[in-house]
Amino acid sequence: MGIANRVVVLTASRVANYGLMLVSPVVLAHLFSVEDFGRYREFLLYAGILQTIAAFSIPDCLLYFVAAHPESPWRVVKRAVLLTACSTTTVALVLLVGNRVTHGAFVGPYGWPLAAYTLVAVNLDFWECFCVARRRTFAVFAYSGGRLAARLVVVVVMALVTRRIWTIIWALVAVEGLRLLVSAIVARRAASRAREPPLSESWRGFIRFCVPFGTAAVIALLSRTVSSLAVVKLLGAAALAQYTIGQFGEPVVLAIRNSISAVVLPEMVHRGRATRESPLALWRQATAVNAIFLFPIAVVVARYALPLIVSVFGAGYAHAAPVMQVFMIVVLRECFDFGSAVRAAGKTAPLVVSNTAALVTCAGLSVALAPKYGIVGAMGAYAFASLVDAACLAVVTLRTYRIELRRLLPWGSLTRVVIACMLASVTLFSVPPSGLSALLSVAAAGAAYVTVFVLALYALRVPEVFVLLDWLKRLPHRGAIRRA
Repeated sequence: MGIANRVVVLTASRVANYGLMLVSPVVLAHLFSVEDFGRYREFLLYAGILQTIAAFSIPDCLLYFVAAHPESPWRVVKRAVLLTACSTTTVALVLLVGNRVTHGAFVGPYGWPLAAYTLVAVNLDFWECFCVARRRTFAVFAYSGGRLAARLVVVVVMALVTRRIWTIIWALVAVEGLRLLVSAIVARRAASRAREPPLSESWRGFIRFCVPFGTAAVIALLSRTVSSLAVVKLLGAAALAQYTIGQFGEPVVLAIRNSISAVVLPEMVHRGRATRESPLALWRQATAVNAIFLFPIAVVVARYALPLIVSVFGAGYAHAAPVMQVFMIVVLRECFDFGSAVRAAGKTAPLVVSNTAALVTCAGLSVALAPKYGIVGAMGAYAFASLVDAACLAVVTLRTYRIELRRLLPWGSLTRVVIACMLASVTLFSVPPSGLSALLSVAAAGAAYVTVFVLALYALRVPEVFVLLDWLKRLPHRGAIRRA
């Protein structure tokens, strides 16, 4: 399967994997009070942090090591599984002891469910990265789709039947426990049938790659969530509910960006064996494609944040609109995934430095701005910290590939994308069709914007547009697709 197919299928599967975050807030926001919904989001906030710490990005390292050792993929998986088991056990024990010692000040009443959820949700959750590295993207779709269906059904049914947050939480633990059991059976059978040579990569080399990368991922997550932690600790659970709705579109953004990066990274590793310029050229193309997808999303959402939120979640969440508008700065930053360019060169330590700078920036600004400017100030801190992270990694990329600033990004394509966005913006200030609901009016205006935007891209002859068109023509012919 070529790059085009893998990007499209992986994007769909990751949107499915984030489906719980996209669908359940809409349902739960109408079933529970703002305060109760905030408590549920508080559990998910803690769970997300603990999962990232416990996983330590060990499964993500498969994108590099399976591509580097294609003859022994299951030996690589075995190492990843053992490391993950050690890390999850350690995190669960530290969580329980820490919460007991602090008399619940650590995570409050969520200690035991968080420990259980971390153990069952993180262990043996390597399938997505493993299948991507082996270019079996449809398997990713099947795995993510099945997981989504189970979790989504459980959350919605439990919410409708019981209206109790704790029932939903323990039901999620049960679903992930079942997934863990099935994964163990499938992985054992697949590994037992494989006859693979020993790995040339030592445990020391494996750990040397994973530790900086995992540390960077944990720090990156903390830099993304420290503003949320500041909100819940300084402003309360109800404010966290509003803040969460302001980031509602984040799963879609991450699905698009991370899908392209996950497919491109192994290709960059393969190409990097020949020259340094070849993998960077592919990365520039991916950056331009990111901009084509994400720039219009940022513009449309920033323009219609209030009617979107009120229509989907209700008037009680209107305060989240300015948060969502500020969040669009983060969306624009996500187009430039300098981290994958650095990782493709086999370097992970610089990610620790950049994410630490972002964490310190976000923590300091959140504490300073949240008490005075509320949830908008917290989001402003997060947005500025994301720009600090991008600036640090851009400098590292320049040094790693020994290039000048003019060759770092596809400046010509990005300039044309911005011009196309500006030309299409005229449609966003026209009078919406009368007689339509607010949501339908926004949808109509958004469709008009995207239409004009695409036509402008075509008229401006943006090279990546023709690459995308070529991909679309080849999609029905999986066997005929060549590597980009």
